[in-house]
Amino acid sequence: MNKKRMNVMLGSLTALCMACTTMSNAIVFAQDNTFEVINENTKETAKPDWDSDESTGKTVFYNGKYFTTLKEALTAAYMHGIATTPETPKVIHCKPDANIGTLSHGHVADDLIIYGNGAYVENGGDEDLEIDTWKYSRKTGAQDATNGEYLEKDITVTVNDLNGIAAWGQRHTAHKITLNFNNCKNMNRIYFTGMTGEIDINLKECSFDSDSELKSHKDTSVYSNANGTINIENCQFNNIDVPLNLNHKMSGTQTINIKNSTFTNCAQGTDSYDSKTGKYTGNKTYAAPIRVVAIQGANSNLSVENCEFTYSNGVSSCNKDILIGDGRPDAADEQGTVNLSMSNTKADVIAQRKGYHVTNNIGKPESVKDSEATITEVSKNHVVQNQTVSVGNKIPTSSVPSSGSGGATVKLNPVYRAYNPNNGEHLYTVDEKEYKHVASVGWDAEGVAFMAEEEKNGQALYRVYNPNSGLHHYTLDEKEKNTLVSFGWHDEKVAWYTSKKTQSAPVFRVYNPNDGNHHYTMNKQEKDFLVSFGWQDEGLAFRTAPIEK
Repeated sequence: MNKKRMNVMLGSLTALCMACTTMSNAIVFAQDNTFEVINENTKETAKPDWDSDESTGKTVFYNGKYFTTLKEALTAAYMHGIATTPETPKVIHCKPDANIGTLSHGHVADDLIIYGNGAYVENGGDEDLEIDTWKYSRKTGAQDATNGEYLEKDITVTVNDLNGIAAWGQRHTAHKITLNFNNCKNMNRIYFTGMTGEIDINLKECSFDSDSELKSHKDTSVYSNANGTINIENCQFNNIDVPLNLNHKMSGTQTINIKNSTFTNCAQGTDSYDSKTGKYTGNKTYAAPIRVVAIQGANSNLSVENCEFTYSNGVSSCNKDILIGDGRPDAADEQGTVNLSMSNTKADVIAQRKGYHVTNNIGKPESVKDSEATITEVSKNHVVQNQTVSVGNKIPTSSVPSSGSGGATVKLNPVYRAYNPNNGEHLYTVDEKEYKHVASVGWDAEGVAFMAEEEKNGQALYRVYNPNSGLHHYTLDEKEKNTLVSFGWHDEKVAWYTSKKTQSAPVFRVYNPNDGNHHYTMNKQEKDFLVSFGWQDEGLAFRTAPIEK
């Protein structure tokens, strides 16, 4: 947690607290009547000295020591002892842009943060962080089936800016695993099997590309059998056979949220013949950019928002853009429930059941049986609202819901506001799931702040994220957005569409020169109050329609 003390004297503490009922709660009062802004984010702290003599020839740093490879540092971290609290994770730093060596099954069993700093895992191994597959000894750092332990507790593993990395496990315990990968490019894969233990997978600003120099795994990018939540946001998948392969094999619920992501030339399928068995083992009977299957008694919830499926000339998917269910000859007769929600995404959705694919005597696909599948074409301006997908029933779609009366209707969606008590930031989002998620991890849910227009009637408001400060910025000015991105901010695309009508309510923007925070408000008194305490008045930010009650 980073703390920045701003020596700005306040007037009457009581009066200020009373006046701040609508004000940013970024202010934390200290003993000397100054205030302190707390900023907690993923920025690397306590950076190692990569110019020191001790670091010569080394690429990874952990607990005061330099190591040649990530594998060595992971072993040292594991042998260091069990990390007992999530508040004190083990922290590994990689040398910026360095080759941190090959990696096969780097054992992880603790809360861990890896700051990759643009480093990369060299090709030549599985490139994976291994979790809960074998028993290991903390005394030797090696596998030990007699005296070792599987995963000993729930863990959270966060990896930032590390390229070519993977995660893999064959589960043996019921402990929960939470995986966070941020801005990791050309990742190999995340692949977890087993029907015990919940797993959450969060990918943001990551990519998987089998054509890249680091060569992502061609067959699958993300695979999980377990209950839990998989969040994929602002990610890219290129030439992967089954980028998202969610094969839910546990009773319970698996939730998959895919947002602002692209799938390019995926699901072409791979022909494979195993000479030892004399059987065909290719994936053309289940290759699709997004594949979701659930066993009988299991429930999978799939949400797809603002995604794109694109194919070059002559390239096509084996099983459309989104495959629901298993149509292979050896699939289960009865399968679980898959519920689908979609918006702002053009895709062909195919529901399959056992027998759709017809194979020869060595398992190679020869034809399909149309009666065992149903295809629904969903256009970009239609939505699917939590519909159960099954063969024999077209998925119900509807036009984007709208409100208003007389003439052309205008869609109005709520823009939610949440407050982070650690760094004083207000987050604004039209994504109710994002709003509920940040509220679940400690943000204050402050309800609806504004209303968003539909795209055809509104003006794009862009959102960018500063990975160093942990703050977001919102602007109508695309040039301002692009300038910030050129300085290292993350482009989070269009946040929502604001009103173009001059009679719509103004939203003001003020700037805190001490911590770089911007605040947006419809309340002129709140704006004027902040300006009186040193915030800079930046005038009109945008306009918003009246909040619907």
